[in-house]
This record gives sequence, structure tokens and C-alpha cells, in this order.
Amino acid sequence: MKIKDLFVKPINRPINGVVKAEQRDDESVWQELDEYVATKQVTEYLRRFFDAYLATADHPNDPAVAARMGVWVSGFFGSGKSHFIKILSYLLSNLEARHAQDGKTQRAVEFFTSKIKDPMLMGDIRRAVAGNTDVILFNIDSKADAKTDRDAILQVFLRVFNEMQGLSGDAAHVAEMERYLISKGVFEPFKQAFEASNGNPWEAERDAVDFLRDDVITALSQALGMSEDSAGKWFDNARETYKINIESFAGLVNNYLQSKGPNHRVVFLVDEVGQFIGQNTQLMLNLQTITEQLGTQCKGRAWVIVTSQEDIDATLGEANQARSNDFSKIQGRFHTRLSLSSSNTDEVIAHRLLEKTPAARAQLEAVWAVKGDII
Repeated sequence: MKIKDLFVKPINRPINGVVKAEQRDDESVWQELDEYVATKQVTEYLRRFFDAYLATADHPNDPAVAARMGVWVSGFFGSGKSHFIKILSYLLSNLEARHAQDGKTQRAVEFFTSKIKDPMLMGDIRRAVAGNTDVILFNIDSKADAKTDRDAILQVFLRVFNEMQGLSGDAAHVAEMERYLISKGVFEPFKQAFEASNGNPWEAERDAVDFLRDDVITALSQALGMSEDSAGKWFDNARETYKINIESFAGLVNNYLQSKGPNHRVVFLVDEVGQFIGQNTQLMLNLQTITEQLGTQCKGRAWVIVTSQEDIDATLGEANQARSNDFSKIQGRFHTRLSLSSSNTDEVIAHRLLEKTPAARAQLEAVWAVKGDII
């Protein structure tokens, strides 16, 4: 028997060495779901996560439970933390994966019927994914303009939240204008008027609105029924007057959830937040306050799941006693803490790469029985 015939899966198949949050092509998604190994540790962490997730759904009016919507996933490079939260994103969004070669489709949860042996856990997962959930998975460093801004994390959360709704991600004041037009029911007439004036669709040109002032003002005046002079003043003041803080951002998320119905949820999955924060106290406080406000205002319907190469205590660094006290509330915001270990990696390699066919296993066991001492 040749070595290539020993293994269950083809040894020449391409395998992504690093799971990336932004990689969402059909082939990668299918492989990530199909070859994900639900180890004993992963199964336990899925149980802990979905217990907490469903508890907030079952007790929305209990502030103590509703505030437990922060999850900290830690593990060093190669431990599988990015793959873990990406799998969570597939499950929570009830993703329908498509096989790139034969076009076969399958819901993310169906990949786990053979991976998870606990029927109660599978039942909880099915119950959790049955609702409507907007899942926002992103690498925070790739979305941030800079780390030096005290509101850097808030700006990233706002950007990805706007992009999820189809609004402008690069210009928050433009997204706010779009949100206002939607609330008045005139966004489509505005886009039609803009394209008639400019010749290009609004979505293709909105990141350059400062250079297209005349087209925007013409479209605003037609959509809102105001004079071009008034529309011009409103547009010109938008950038200078637009401000947002963490409390108002949480309010935006809550208003969005309210508009979608009582069972709708938003989940922010933030990859490599520990590396992004480093030793910046202000950024950690920013993250803590965002999590706190989302928990308070959205009552368990907005979740924040982050990853870090180290656990939350190590991320804080060598803190003195005063600083430790400052961070006591921050640690409390991430009620669910999951730490992926190297032993998990060993089990993944054994199942994903080295699993043998029944015939190969029998032949290898026969060889071992005879030559085990020599080997």
C-alpha cells in the first residue's frame, strides 16, 4: 500500500495554513467546515458558549444575564482560535456553504451532526441558529485607520456595523446621512437622482462625496423636497457636526435591533484584538466600555467575541495594584473565557491530517504487532 493511500483525505489537497477572517470564497468555507475537528476541548467550549448565548435569549429582562455577552477566546499562534470564531460565525449566521466543484449546498450546522456526539449540545446549536442573526467577523487591525486614536476601537466597530447594513464604511457622516434618508423613506429616490446627475451609481461614488458636492446636493434637494441652498448647508455641516460616542453607538445598534424584531441579534467577532491593543490602556478601556454599553442597552442581543494570543490577564501585562483595580471591571465584561491549548492542536492534526482508512489501519496494526519493538 502506498503512503498516499493510507489516509482518509487526499494528501495533495490544498490546506490553508492560516485561517483568515476575510477569506470567504466557496472552497475555503466548505473546507473549513468539512475538516473542522470538534475535539473534546472544542466541544466543551461550544457547550459553554451556547449555554451563555441561549441564556441571554431566555432571560432578556435579567440584567445580570444580559450583561454576559462578552467572550474572550485566547490561544497562541496555531492553536485554532481564529478558526474557532470563524466556525462560530458560520453557525450563528446559519450559513449555507456551497461546494466549489459540484455545487452541492449544506447548512453549517449540518456539518456538525457527525462531529458532535452530544445530542443536547446539537439541539442547543440548532435552537441558537434558528433565529435571525447578523454576524460581523473581521480582523481589527485590517479595519482600523490608526491605533493612536483614543476611539480607534469605537471607529472600527462603527465602520463594520455600517458596512453590514450596506452603508458607507469609510465616512461615518455619509453613513449617517444614508441612515436619515432611509428613515424618511427616500433613500431610493436619492440614489436615483444622484445617478441621473452623476452618471454612476451612488454606491460606486459615495466615498468621494467631497468631490461630488453638486451631484449630492441636487439629489438631496430632490429626495427631501428642499432648496438646493438648504441642502448645500445641511451637507456642508454634516462632517463638522457629526459626532458619536460609545453610548450613542450602542444606541444605534439597539435601534437597529428594535427595527428587526424581538428575536434579531448582532454578533461582533473581532480577531486579534489582544495584539491590536498591546499595552494601550485607553484601547482596553474603549473595548470594555463598548462591551458594557452594548450589554446594557441591547439586553443580550448584541454580542462581542474577541480573540487574543494570550489570555485576558496576560494581555493586561505586568500591572501594578492600582492598574489591576482599574481593569477589574474590564475582565468582568468578558464573562465567558475560552483558552485553546496546544493539546487541542495535536488532536486536530491527528484527525484532520493523519486519520487512516480502515484498510490502512488494519495493515498498520498488523505491521506494528510484528515489528513494534523494532520501530
